[in-house]
This record gives sequence, structure tokens and C-alpha cells, in this order.
Amino acid sequence: MVSSIVGNYLVDHNLISMEQFGDLLKEQQKVRVKLGLIAVAEGLISQEEADKINRLQAVMDKRFGDIAVEKGFLTQGQVEALLKKQGNAYLAFAQALENQQLMSIEQLEQYMIDFQRDYNLTISDMEDLKSDDVDRILPLYMPADSDKYLNAVGTALRTILRCVDNNVYPERAYITKRCDADNGAIQFVEGEHNVTCAMIGKGQALLRTASIFGKEDFPEVNMDALDAIGELLNCINGLYATSLSQSGISMELYPPEFSDKISGIESEELLIIPLHIKGQKVEFAVAIDHKIKMEQEA
Repeated sequence: MVSSIVGNYLVDHNLISMEQFGDLLKEQQKVRVKLGLIAVAEGLISQEEADKINRLQAVMDKRFGDIAVEKGFLTQGQVEALLKKQGNAYLAFAQALENQQLMSIEQLEQYMIDFQRDYNLTISDMEDLKSDDVDRILPLYMPADSDKYLNAVGTALRTILRCVDNNVYPERAYITKRCDADNGAIQFVEGEHNVTCAMIGKGQALLRTASIFGKEDFPEVNMDALDAIGELLNCINGLYATSLSQSGISMELYPPEFSDKISGIESEELLIIPLHIKGQKVEFAVAIDHKIKMEQEA
């Protein structure tokens, strides 16, 4: 997820093109993050020092970490800690940027300072973002005093990552009473706290999500496609109910409802989190202790 967040920021600021971003995501799947890049990203050595060690590798036939320790740039403990970070998605994306000769890790880190300022994030927030951990990233996109929604939204985001798009990324969530949409699905879950979840979109925004999850190429967002969206909600809420059952809370799922002719959804209080899924923006909505209603077209 962090690759999509950072990559789209770079695209939006004309630092890379959308085509280059697509190539980077493919490259990222193949890269092995170099120890030098991680060490520079962690601020343990400079880019010049990393380049010096790389040049020494050509004549010493030793691993980067061994040379760094031998020459006093890093300790053995630091090398071991760096090796554990080679699977980090943010660093893999940075490595892909270097491999494609688009920018160095130092340049990327400078742009991330701008990102931090633009989104009013702390240093700790940036560490959470770079972890690529949904449970650490999601709170950065939630409004104040919205902890009660975290479990439901987190379950939805993790399910979409696994089942629909491993490059999904969110926008800032917000609290409202109404959200415009052309089509969508809702599902009511009854329990200690009644919960309603919805997935809605405008035009054909839900089409790719429906086609991927439903394993069928729907021609448009029709009732068959929305049935697949309803099944996705059912999957999300089933996992949500299972997680609550571990705390002794019993939940009952009602059949999803869906319509291709709505003007929006409404409730006494809605949390809306926009999600970018396969290049389309859709809204995932949650209401707790309130029901979500679909407004039919006049």
C-alpha cells in the first residue's frame, strides 16, 4: 500500500509519469533491496559512503555489509538490523526508483519531507507509513475521535488488499450524514453495536472491483456486478464478525442489498473513506449504531 501512496504522490507532483509508476510497481516485484540503500535511508551512512563501499566490492569480492564493518562505516549489529528490513515495501519501491534511474533514495527522502509537511504528519507518523502495515497506516487517514470505526475499516482494507487490489490506497476519511453515488451495495450487521457497511461509486467506478472479486467480466455496473459487490461486503463483514466473536461478541449478518439506481446513501452518522482501487475511486462507508439507507433515484 505504501508504494501506491508514495507513487501517486510523485505522479501528482509531476516527479514521475503514470507510465513510469506502472513500470516501478512491476520492477518492485523483482528487486532485492540493496543494503546500501537501506543504510542511506536509515541515515547511518551517506550516499557517497555507500558508493565508496560499492566500488570497493568490485576489488575486494566481499559483501556490502562485510566491507562496511571492516572499513568502520557500520557495526555488525547495524548490518544485522538492516538485513531484516530488506523485505520492506517502501524500501523496495525506493530500490525500483534507483534501478529505473528515476531518483536516488536521498532524493526520495527529500520528497518525503514535502509529503510529511503537506499531510501534517509527525516523524512517528512517517515511520508508520513506511512500515506498510495497514494497522499502522490506517489511523493516519482517519478523523479525530473515530476509533470505533477502525476495526471495520481495517478489515475492509485488508480484505480488498488480499482479494481485489494489492495496490489499493486510501484518501482521508471523514464523518458526514450523506454521500452522493449512482450505485452500490449495503449490508446490515446486528449485534451489541449494530453496524452497516456500504460500498458505493459513481458511473462505472465499481466495475473493476466487481469483476475481479466476482471473477467475471461484467460489461457495466449492473445488478449482477453489484451482487458481486454485495458478496465482497459479505466477506468483509464475515471476517469482521469473526474478529468480534473472539471477544465474545455475537453478530448476525443480514443479506446485502444493492441498487444501480440511487442518488446516494444517508445515515445519522457515516464514516466515509475513499479508496483508490484499480485506478477508480470508490467510497467505503460505515455506520455504527445507525443504519445506512440507499436513496433511490427520483
